[in-house]
Amino acid sequence: MQRYPFVLSANLHGGELVVTYPFDMTRTYWKAQELTPTADDGVFRWLATVYATSNLAMASGDRRPCHYDDFTRYGNIINGANWHTVPGSMNDFSYLHTNCFEITVELSCDKFPHASELPAEWDNNRESLLLYMEQVGGTGGDRG
Repeated sequence: MQRYPFVLSANLHGGELVVTYPFDMTRTYWKAQELTPTADDGVFRWLATVYATSNLAMASGDRRPCHYDDFTRYGNIINGANWHTVPGSMNDFSYLHTNCFEITVELSCDKFPHASELPAEWDNNRESLLLYMEQVGGTGGDRG
């Protein structure tokens, strides 16, 4: 990433239905959760919203929370550290050290979906992935 200047990235996880964005580490070391916006918080919120609102599972009005967090009240997006702190996350590294805007997409309530569920997972995320990639022109990629 430092050799090739990416401007937009996403890392894909499972186990929840939410899109997180930097910063992922709390500023107060003893806090488990803390809002830690970047200088580009509005851009990150937009990118996360583009993904979440076009994801079929996240956008479904009759979906239930995966576990104990109900991210629907936040539009299925959240600042990473405001959910749980992750020191040294890829999102933060990409933003701070390569000028690449990166989000984390928690794709599914199931961390390890069965092979038979993968076509439905693809259907849930296909449009979101394509729309997210189309945002590359608006991420500030031509910054110095």
